Amino acid sequence: MANNPLVVCVDDDEAMLGTVVRCLRREPIELRSTLSASEALGWIASDEVAVLLSDYDMPEMTGAQLAGHARRLRPETVRILLTGQRNLATAIDGINQGEIFRFLNKPFDNDQLRAAVTAGVARNRELLAMSGDRERRQRREQLRTALEAEYPGISHVDRAAGGCYEATADPWGEAIALELPGLTAKLETSS
Repeated sequence: MANNPLVVCVDDDEAMLGTVVRCLRREPIELRSTLSASEALGWIASDEVAVLLSDYDMPEMTGAQLAGHARRLRPETVRILLTGQRNLATAIDGINQGEIFRFLNKPFDNDQLRAAVTAGVARNRELLAMSGDRERRQRREQLRTALEAEYPGISHVDRAAGGCYEATADPWGEAIALELPGLTAKLETSS
């Protein structure tokens, strides 16, 4: 079960929460449920939650507010709202505060709920992959910046007159020009 994605379900109505859990319990996921939005936020802060499935209308905070907090804590957690309120204001609130992935109406169809959670898990995997790419780009930029700080000019490349590229390794060193068939390069060396 450790390899299964974590799905957190939140609803202040214990009977509805039980219905959601029964609907999802056979899915290949780790499932946690709570009546408390604060407890759900604690789980999101401490664990890699793939999907947050929340009721919209709760006393502690709305599902949209919960989704907004979850987005700030863990942006790759996919947020799904269950709502009995079928109005545009609910949808706008959810989109503005929590960047909601899906809205499902109560009463919900079991197959639709399972499909939404499955799609949410797939979207979470995509977001994790993209965040990994972003982290690699950030690390690469940090390394380039550190290298540039230690060796000023090393990452600076100019196109010289005549169409050849000029790479400067040490701006105070001696320049060496290399000409190869189809390629001309000018290298800087330290004295």
